Amino acid sequence: MKKINLIGVTALFILSHSVFSADYEKIGDKKLFNGEIISEFKLTNGLKVIFLPRHEAKVLTFQTWFDIGSLNEKLDAKLKKTGLAHLFEHMMFRGTDKYPDGKFDEITSRIGSDKQNATTYFYRTNYYESIPSNQFKKLLELESDRMANLKLDSTLLEKEKGAVVGELRRALDNPGRLAWDELNRTIYEVAPFRYTVLGTEEEIKGFTLEEAQYFYKTFYAPNNAAIIVVGDTNEAELMNLVVKFYGEMKPQEVPRYVMPEEPIQKKERKVEKTHAQATSDILLVGYRIPPVSSPDIVPISLLSTHLSTGMESRLRKALVDTGIAVGASCGVSNVPDYLEFSVSLAENHKADEALVIIDREIEKLKTQPITKDQLERALNQELLGLYNGIEDNSSVASMMGDYLMIGGNYMRGFEIIEQYKKVNPIDLKNMAKKYLKKEYRSVVVVKPQPKKSSRS
Repeated sequence: MKKINLIGVTALFILSHSVFSADYEKIGDKKLFNGEIISEFKLTNGLKVIFLPRHEAKVLTFQTWFDIGSLNEKLDAKLKKTGLAHLFEHMMFRGTDKYPDGKFDEITSRIGSDKQNATTYFYRTNYYESIPSNQFKKLLELESDRMANLKLDSTLLEKEKGAVVGELRRALDNPGRLAWDELNRTIYEVAPFRYTVLGTEEEIKGFTLEEAQYFYKTFYAPNNAAIIVVGDTNEAELMNLVVKFYGEMKPQEVPRYVMPEEPIQKKERKVEKTHAQATSDILLVGYRIPPVSSPDIVPISLLSTHLSTGMESRLRKALVDTGIAVGASCGVSNVPDYLEFSVSLAENHKADEALVIIDREIEKLKTQPITKDQLERALNQELLGLYNGIEDNSSVASMMGDYLMIGGNYMRGFEIIEQYKKVNPIDLKNMAKKYLKKEYRSVVVVKPQPKKSSRS
């Protein structure tokens, strides 16, 4: 399960005057605590460009983000199903007339591309790689070509459907994946978070070439995309190349949707499943929390760190060190928005055992504020990972892209750090009392299938 870390670094905002050219507008510059400057641009066709220069090494990270995921396709009047966003992630590597199937991977490998991949989630699809900076022009030629001229035909589509169905079947063989899918279905009764990003086998096999063409033209438009570049280039070179390769792409009318309003949960929901591959119980508990734009998300995040990060964390000491579980964690999930407890039980221990212990630790948080030392430990643990992430080109680009797709504010991750520093122990106690209520939670247990009795 993918988690969006609350990566942060102190930011001082410097809003420069907008700069216009015939091809793009410079929205402005924003200066970080360490002197680094992030620049934002927008082409006349709507394509966003975010740039953080770093010249310590002759490399750069390039990422393309599309504001399309399984949520959009489920709500779209012409689709009304999920799986095509993920299927299209695969199709984007199938080539164009200029660079046929296999050539994209061959050429990017030859020019030194590293970490090349793509992911699809509920709210976005992204493509990413890191390259030597002297190969930037060639990479932009390749990336812009597949964004504008992807080859779509029935043969390639059917071939990729088979690959995606295979991926889906492998996912269904994983009891942990079943538990997560069930948690989303249990928490959300109306919102399309309850449907899997991968879709169903029936949906995947049923997608038509016409649906794929509609999807590509509509959602892979420049006004539905953002490019993020971190590394060794300069503003003039960057924008000259972006305008050259992307400037003539035509914007499209992109549908926007109203998310169905989820009814207020008033009592605990619990689901139990069995799985052939499960060797012991798996427990997931989800508490609905506010979106990442809420100020409450910061103390909630520190609360989860206190509970599950480090050798002295409450869940480790209560569940793992006692031998009840082989693993226990707690983390914030943004889009969908919930605080998730995850426990893999040791053999001969049951999920109900772990749930009692989780409840006990939550009640302690509600009645006994954590100490200043405990809060400082949680804060330091959080910051260590976050600052390390900021130093990495790929990680900081991913952070900006995620927040841009979630709420339109790529700086949100940088803003959060000062809010961390203002949290006090009473804030964590208040968050536990406000959100960690049994009537607000959903519980999923996946158990091993009962063993068949052998005949003597």
